[in-house]
Amino acid sequence: MKETKILSSFKDGKLVINAPYKDKPIILIFPGGGYHHLADREAYPVSEKFIGIGYNTAILFYSVYPYCYPTQINEANEAVNYLKEKYNKVYVLGFSAGGHLAGLVATENKNVSAMFLSYPVISFLDYAHQGSIKHLLQDNDTLENKSKLSLQNRVDNNTPPCFIWHTKTDTSVPYENTLMMVEALKKNNIVHECVLFNSGQHGLALADKTAIKDGDTSYINDEVSVWPELLLKFIKMIEK
Repeated sequence: MKETKILSSFKDGKLVINAPYKDKPIILIFPGGGYHHLADREAYPVSEKFIGIGYNTAILFYSVYPYCYPTQINEANEAVNYLKEKYNKVYVLGFSAGGHLAGLVATENKNVSAMFLSYPVISFLDYAHQGSIKHLLQDNDTLENKSKLSLQNRVDNNTPPCFIWHTKTDTSVPYENTLMMVEALKKNNIVHECVLFNSGQHGLALADKTAIKDGDTSYINDEVSVWPELLLKFIKMIEK
């Protein structure tokens, strides 16, 4: 089943569903882009990859700048709730700022069964990606809001399982973001797996030929390109 849905809370957002399997979970994908734009390389190629390994997928093309918080979390919550009515489990998979949004919805919506975060923006306080803060919060970038939207502060014992990966040489979103999230997951006894790759720039997506950006082949990274297989093992583990 392929469909595009415009749900009631959406501003510029849309939900694209590609669900060929009956009685299978669905993975809801959040592309990144600093809440300023959305990266195509982290959308359709990722959807096709996970369809190929046996999962239904959906992509949330959520509203970005000039729309600000809480537009994005409202759209994410409505998308998750809509999918949960149709599929037995909803997993969220996000990249960079999309990883932040995936983490926001996973830490407040009980319909999310697990979250998978790729080089995610975690903290709006330390090691923060300033562009994401600027575009999401705009004139509301108070210390209170930045603390509330830092994912490491939102983890509790109801948080779903989490798979998270990052590269140590990411200069856009430092991998300390992932370390902070892992510490919070550990403190709350949440099932999780963290994979840190030694090298690779920000925005690697699948790290294969689909990740090439403006002819730049440095986005192909054989070390990193195994992450979907590692994630699949994690999914199989939590589904037992």
